[in-house]
Amino acid sequence: NNCGFASTEDIDIKGTIPFEWTMDALMLGVGVGFDTKGAGKIIIKKPKEDDFLFRIPDSREGWVEALKYTLEAYFFEKTLPKLDYSLIRPAGELIRGFGGIASGPEPLEKMIENIKDLLDQRIGDRLRSIDIVDIMNFIGKCVVAGNVRRSAEIALGDINDTEFITMKQDKEKLTSHRWASNNSIFAKIGMDYSFVAEQIAKNGEPGVLWLENSRDYSRMAEPPDYKDKKVAGVNPCGEQSLESYELCCLVESFPSNHESYEEFQDTLKYAYLYAKSVTLLNT
Repeated sequence: NNCGFASTEDIDIKGTIPFEWTMDALMLGVGVGFDTKGAGKIIIKKPKEDDFLFRIPDSREGWVEALKYTLEAYFFEKTLPKLDYSLIRPAGELIRGFGGIASGPEPLEKMIENIKDLLDQRIGDRLRSIDIVDIMNFIGKCVVAGNVRRSAEIALGDINDTEFITMKQDKEKLTSHRWASNNSIFAKIGMDYSFVAEQIAKNGEPGVLWLENSRDYSRMAEPPDYKDKKVAGVNPCGEQSLESYELCCLVESFPSNHESYEEFQDTLKYAYLYAKSVTLLNT
């Protein structure tokens, strides 16, 4: 399971879950796509003040929980905890389970401060599409999966969202964090591409995704069969259409290790059965 997708469409119901899921997945080396459909559904509130101290565990789950507490404070007017980073192992130490080298607490501290600075300026306003992308980009910037694999993200926005389409033209923010995702739009077949083409000429983005094709066709060379109507987005490289919180599952096979075509066919059969079983696990 090397890539996934998380929709923010139900952010008013699911709250911080798309952001938590994305950070958790990225820390496991899973690339994540996300959309901006939750824009306008949350009014950012001033957090409550209290003496709540959260000592962040030295674990992937602990980092995600710190993000959750921070976002919930602004989304739902909950208490913004004082965060204690003292349990997090210092930079340079080995990560024995997942592998790689620890980055220390600094990237997490910076991410939390960046998110707080962003949302402090937006109190009383509705969450914008570019706020969603900025938060996801802060997460992506923070996450280096044990220095094994850099985080990969794709942001999918609306064709009429000029703020989203032009957000990488802010060079200061691009250098700071907006580099962390490729940005594409949900295009409509037959639409006017003039404005989009102008932006692509400037910096290569946004990309263009025809979601209706992903939903209608299993194979583009064949008639539409409408088998994937629940598809909501794609993984970061755009090669796999996915429902929200779905993971794509890839298997490698090595033909040169087989003595016959029949033996290779057997390998493909069992590889498929194994991979299909993995997709049934609770994610």
